[in-house]
Amino acid sequence: MLENIRSHESYLQFIVEEFDNHAISGTFLKDFYFEPVVRCSLMDLSDTAKLLQHRYSSNPRGRKPRDPADLLRSLLLMHQQKVTSVDEWVFRLKTNHVLTILSGFLPGNVPGVGTFYDFFNRLWLNSSPHLSNRKKRRLKKPRKKGKKNQKLEPKNPNIVEKLVHRALKRKQTKYTSKAHDQLQILFQSLFVNKSASAGLLGETKSMSIIADGTPVKTGGRPYGKFLCDCRKKGVWKCNCNRQFSDPDADWGWDSSREKYFYGRNLFMVTASDSPYDLPIYPRMYRASKHDSVLFVSTYHELLHWYPNWKFGEALLDSAFDAYPIYEMLEHYDVSAIIDLNPRRSKKFIYNEMDIGLDGVPVCPIGRKMLDWGKDKKRYRRKWRCPAAVGKWKCPTPCSESSYGRTFYTSTKDNPRLFPRVKRDSKEWYRRYALRTGVERCIKRQKIDYHLEDSKGRSSRHWVIRTYCIGMCQHADAWTKEAEKNNFSNLHPIVKTLLSL
Repeated sequence: MLENIRSHESYLQFIVEEFDNHAISGTFLKDFYFEPVVRCSLMDLSDTAKLLQHRYSSNPRGRKPRDPADLLRSLLLMHQQKVTSVDEWVFRLKTNHVLTILSGFLPGNVPGVGTFYDFFNRLWLNSSPHLSNRKKRRLKKPRKKGKKNQKLEPKNPNIVEKLVHRALKRKQTKYTSKAHDQLQILFQSLFVNKSASAGLLGETKSMSIIADGTPVKTGGRPYGKFLCDCRKKGVWKCNCNRQFSDPDADWGWDSSREKYFYGRNLFMVTASDSPYDLPIYPRMYRASKHDSVLFVSTYHELLHWYPNWKFGEALLDSAFDAYPIYEMLEHYDVSAIIDLNPRRSKKFIYNEMDIGLDGVPVCPIGRKMLDWGKDKKRYRRKWRCPAAVGKWKCPTPCSESSYGRTFYTSTKDNPRLFPRVKRDSKEWYRRYALRTGVERCIKRQKIDYHLEDSKGRSSRHWVIRTYCIGMCQHADAWTKEAEKNNFSNLHPIVKTLLSL
């Protein structure tokens, strides 16, 4: 039962008193632990206990649990210190009083490894660290390989269309509970909403989002552990069940390295107008799933978690260039800025008029018609005859009028051919250039915070690590904003401690 939960100001007073009791001067902290002190002072985690109240027993008997805010803060410090093992982190807490006090613990009263893993169980809403049974048949490594920077197509070519039509057919798609829901609640309540209030995510009434997937290798073996005695009988290739340390992982194609990997697909959704490329919804899936399939389910989950936000734009790469995705985004009144996939691109015919890959109508003599403005309310664009505008004589005129032939294209008729923002325009390139923000966000996860350096073997491990790193990314952005303002927004207690 959670009792006597302290406020954030009480926590700041606690660290000042403990630093003084252990003769840790402000000069020493400013020289060697300045950033951790500032980050911890900016992270108000006092609502953690309220958000996790239902995950603790209501029985007043027994040993009192530790403040969940202290455990969460300690986990974030662990990731900020680039430590990937809980065992190593507990050892460091026992030998480093500064990190112990910043976590919110008393030196000499550091929680054990089991306490942290018990906290993991409270963050993970599944009875097992895995989402599937550990005993199953071995997954065979695929033989078909793709080309460089080209992701393999889904096994079922119509799966995206089926998922989109199934989702749009239901007026209100019911959200089913997921194992990571509690982590998303903490992430959204304590970090995302604060960043949004500070204007670090752009305009939430017309939010522009970016999404992309990246491979994440697991520490588990893809072959599993033999449970049968077929090899003793001379049968070397059997289909018997094996035991896997990471049953939720499977084979996926890494298009950048041109090889298969065994693990998961981290699908990241970020705010494109964020100056710090901040994530708003990280999601772990099986490695074999295609990005276009993942976007359909992730977007509807996004609508559930952020019902008060209005998503007005989606910036996606060519892996999402599927007509059902355009149709889905248009249904939700979202402008789709998606790069064309060269394998799916060809000339089209629209109302008996040839349309180029850039969505521009081509007249019968092979000249592109000229853009003559658009109706912003109906997303309809007007095109005029190039001969009439340029005042040159056409050998085979389409119209006898001196104004020349006019042609209209509507986004409603074909959102892929005629997006709201005209392809190859300056506005298109300016908006699409923001898509690299999700790659920088993923780089922060995998390179700066060493996401793949740990040898995790469960979905619980990878999801918790991803969310903790996402929280650290927001805390880093707050620190940079405070630095821009010469740390004027720091609490007076912290200013006095660091002598600012």
